[in-house]
Amino acid sequence: MVTARRPALRRRSLLAVAALATASLVTAPAALPGAGDPTAAAAAQPTALTSTIPLALGAYSQGMDRDPRVLDRTASAVGRPMAIASVFRGRGDDPYWPYPSDRAMGATRTLLVAWSLEDYGNYAYWSSGRGDAVLRAKARTLRAYGRPVVLRPWAEMNADWVAHQPTAGAVKSRGGSPAQFKAAWRRAVTIFRQERATNVRWAFNPTTDTYAGTTDVRTIYPGNDVVDILGLDGYNWGTTRTRNLGWRSFDNVYATQYQRLVALAPRKPVWICEISSADPASAGVSRVPVSAPSGRSKATWWRDAFARMRTGYRNVQAVVIFDVDKERNWRVASSSGSASGLRSAVATPILKPRQP
Repeated sequence: MVTARRPALRRRSLLAVAALATASLVTAPAALPGAGDPTAAAAAQPTALTSTIPLALGAYSQGMDRDPRVLDRTASAVGRPMAIASVFRGRGDDPYWPYPSDRAMGATRTLLVAWSLEDYGNYAYWSSGRGDAVLRAKARTLRAYGRPVVLRPWAEMNADWVAHQPTAGAVKSRGGSPAQFKAAWRRAVTIFRQERATNVRWAFNPTTDTYAGTTDVRTIYPGNDVVDILGLDGYNWGTTRTRNLGWRSFDNVYATQYQRLVALAPRKPVWICEISSADPASAGVSRVPVSAPSGRSKATWWRDAFARMRTGYRNVQAVVIFDVDKERNWRVASSSGSASGLRSAVATPILKPRQP
C-alpha cells in the first residue's frame, strides 16, 4: 500500500540560466511523440527539423516556505539551477498566497502549485458552481501576480489512498465519479480563462501507480483543450522488512503510466512533479530501515533515472525533486553518496527535442 506524500504543513549565480529555463517551460510547445515505445532511445534523438530545450529542474525543499534561500542551497547542492519552485497550498492558504516567500522564489522561477481544492468539497461542489467565487478570486490574484504559475489541482487524484479519488463505484468523501471530476476540472479552467489569467497553466497530475484499486487515468483525463501539462508523481520506496513494492528502478516506477499519458496527449509536455528515492544509508525521521539489491544505492538510482531520461522519455521536460525527510529520507542530501550521485547525474545538461 502506497501512502500520500504531502508535506506536514501547508503554510509554508545560476539566475540567468534559471530564467532561460523558466521562460521555455511555459511558452515552449511540446515535443512530438516518437514512434512505437514512447520511452525508446531513438524517439529522444533530435532531428534536423527539431530544436532542443534543456530539461528543467526544480524542487520542493524542506524549509523553503520559511526561508526561500533554501531552494538556492538545493541548487548549489545539485549543481544546476532550480527553474521550478514547488509548493503545496490549500484552503487555509487561499486568502493569502502567493505568500512573500512564493513571490521571492517565483521571481526567477515558475511556481508549481499543488492546489488542494478537495479541502472545500467534492467534485459535485465544484462542477455545480458552488466554488466559483474561490476560483475567480484566485484567478484574479494570480493574474495580478503576473509570473508563470503551473497549477496541479487535485494532485494524485488517481490514488486509492486519497479522499478525492474519482471512482466508478462507491463515492469517496471528497471525490465523485469520473464524469464529475472532468466537469469540475473544466469549470475551474474555464473560470480562469474568463478572468484572463493567461500566466496560469494546468497540470493533470496523477501518480505513477496503476495497480488494482487506483483509478485508470484514461477514464478521468479532462481533455487536451483544458490541460497544458501532463504531470507524474512517483517514488522508489525501497525494500523494507514489511511487505511493500520493493526496490524499484526508474523505469519500473514510471514507464507504464508515462506511456498511458503520452498516448492520451502525444504533443503535451510531461513534468515529473514529485520524485525521489529511499536511501539505504539513511532512514531519516521515519526510522524505517531500507535495503537495496547488491550494487544499488540512492546514488545509482539517481544516475539510472537521469540516464533513462537522457536517452528516452522524450516528452519529459521538467523534473521536480521532493526534497523532504518524511515517510522516507527523500532529501537530496540524505547521505553524501545520494547528493554526489544526483549531482553527477545532471552535471551535463539533458537536451530534449521540441517542435520549432
